[in-house]
Amino acid sequence: MIDFLYSLHEGLLFASSLFIVACSIFISIKLRFVQLTIFPVLKKVVASIFSNKGKEGQNTIFPYKALFTAMSTTLGIGTIVAPVIAITLGGPGALLGFVLVSFFGGAVTYAEVNLSIKYRQRRDNGDIMAGPMSYLNRILSPQFAVWYALSCSVLMIGWSGAQANQLAAFLDSPLLGVFRVPTFISGLAIAGCVIAVLLGGIKRIGSVSSKMVPVMFVLYMGSSLWLLGSNLHLLPEVISDIFRSAFTPYAMASGTLVGGIASSLRWGILKGSQVCEAGVGTQTIPHSLAETQDPASQGMLAVVSTFTAGLIAVISGCVALMTKTWLDPDLPLGMSMVASSYCQYFSTFGVSIIGLCTLLFALGTILGNSFNGSQTFYYLFDKKYLVYYYCCTGFFIFLSSMMEVKTMWSIVDPLMIGMVIPHLCALTYFVHQNAHELLVHQNSLHEV
Repeated sequence: MIDFLYSLHEGLLFASSLFIVACSIFISIKLRFVQLTIFPVLKKVVASIFSNKGKEGQNTIFPYKALFTAMSTTLGIGTIVAPVIAITLGGPGALLGFVLVSFFGGAVTYAEVNLSIKYRQRRDNGDIMAGPMSYLNRILSPQFAVWYALSCSVLMIGWSGAQANQLAAFLDSPLLGVFRVPTFISGLAIAGCVIAVLLGGIKRIGSVSSKMVPVMFVLYMGSSLWLLGSNLHLLPEVISDIFRSAFTPYAMASGTLVGGIASSLRWGILKGSQVCEAGVGTQTIPHSLAETQDPASQGMLAVVSTFTAGLIAVISGCVALMTKTWLDPDLPLGMSMVASSYCQYFSTFGVSIIGLCTLLFALGTILGNSFNGSQTFYYLFDKKYLVYYYCCTGFFIFLSSMMEVKTMWSIVDPLMIGMVIPHLCALTYFVHQNAHELLVHQNSLHEV
């Protein structure tokens, strides 16, 4: 009976992953692969937002801060550890899922951010109702908007917990030697820091994110590319492993069967969706708070975040495949595998690199996810109750820090599916009916 329920669970998740990709491909076709056609004007858009000399509104932030806040959620610890987890549980072929989601998801991200700004509304107190709820309310019904807000509030707590789980696991890793920190202590510290920043609102979060994202991106990408460049002769073998695994299941040393198209897509696409957030709708929340009246420009910036997250995830997966740490049965699932890869080439300095990256990636993502969850919670309840949401988030972060890795990261998949499927249905329907309108916005930028 247990085996049957597990098979049913995995089958539903596999079917959901196919649905996500199918919707993403459909939206890409309807929008004429906008994720590729934006590049001729993207440089102009980026230069424009970074040269903005205006002032932020009382309830809004500069577009570049909105971008970095969104990137702090997509470029999180999940970006570097989710590919390793997906490879370990689904085989090297899972990386194909990340590629599919990040590429086709670019069009999805463009559409949802575009719509979130076009249909955003203000409350009587001037606050913006950020996120997909506004356009879900217009496209489908208020009930769909409420469902999204409720499920997103819960999912963001789960995602924040998953990030804290990996950070706490790394801080308690034997790789740190005498500097190991017990998980309950790190859990308390993370929860306290997150609550303190959240109480400062979007301006404090935007300010922190705009400083953290560039540092962690350059540090992690620089060291990862150096490692890959030192092992270019292994790249053909890595590519071969990815495609062979996607179509041919094989047994690991532990006896676990991994690989095959179902396993690869199930883990690759769902973890890829979690990393890139394309179709999830959560990227729209910080972008909705941007001080801009140009939905198309902000949608283009959001595509940058999706592509960047996908690139980092694929590179992280390739590092794990090259160093073969994912095959080591003595390494705990998750960040310890990533850290071990770097230790092979950077010695003890590798632990320092991964330690700093893990800290920055995790805190940035936890802050971004917690803020996104608070905004969907705010859609449902009065602002004065937000402090209770922050406390629940902090409490679950503390609990998650002490949970088993596979359990924690498996919990978030069903939560995400319950939110993503209705949202993607609405988004696909709207794009099908109004693709021309979205393309007109984009074409106006080409004419500038």
